[in-house]
Amino acid sequence: MADWDALVPDPLESDRQNERFYHFDIPSLEDDELLDELWALRPHLWGLNSEHWLRERVIMLEKELSKRQRDTRYKFSKPKSKLAEGVKL
Repeated sequence: MADWDALVPDPLESDRQNERFYHFDIPSLEDDELLDELWALRPHLWGLNSEHWLRERVIMLEKELSKRQRDTRYKFSKPKSKLAEGVKL
């Protein structure tokens, strides 16, 4: 079995890892980054106890996603469509 503790950041190593360990980085994540991390971590939850940091991280990511979806002023980033050649607005 893999050592999932290797995915847990060390809060004393750097400021970036400290922010990640305490989930302060989540509000600044782009939509794609948030979803990518959420989908990447979910499969690793099998067999972990309820107090493991990965479970806490997934809960925090889900809360942020839910908050963004409920906020009607928030616009999810979408790729800008390219205009066809010769089209003028």
